[in-house]
Amino acid sequence: MFISKWFLSLFLLANIGFSSVAFALKGDNKEPISIESNAGFYDEKNGVSTYTGEVVIVQGSMRIEADKVVVSLNDRQIEKIVATGKPVKYKQQPSEGAEYMHGHALTAEYYPETEILIMLQEAIVWQGKNSTKSERIEYNRISEVLRAGDNNSAKKRVKIVFQPKGSK
Repeated sequence: MFISKWFLSLFLLANIGFSSVAFALKGDNKEPISIESNAGFYDEKNGVSTYTGEVVIVQGSMRIEADKVVVSLNDRQIEKIVATGKPVKYKQQPSEGAEYMHGHALTAEYYPETEILIMLQEAIVWQGKNSTKSERIEYNRISEVLRAGDNNSAKKRVKIVFQPKGSK
């Protein structure tokens, strides 16, 4: 069953509630999640909501753009969000007055309960001229730890670029 863009946004705001997102301004996790798409499907029995076509997720300063988003729910609470695209685009302001954090990957997974964002396949995250590139980038907002790469694969390297202070 396909439902309107208006109903999709209203459904998520009214029924799903709130969640936190990596790299967030302090109040971002208290903001409602809004999802807009060209089409949506909600399977209440299986707790899955699927959105396709120019999907945009907004929560506070965070914005994710994707071709497809699948939201897994348990008792109407978000357990996991999986976004796919060519690429999935991510943008969020980490703190008041700071430069925006940007990223893109072919797949992004977000787990609100643990506040972990995982970007997979051709992933890159950057702020200003500093960047991290890998096939897997994981950020834990609670512990403020970023992990890149996979210890089990020497073929898929991690590339990090740090600009010197005052560099233009």
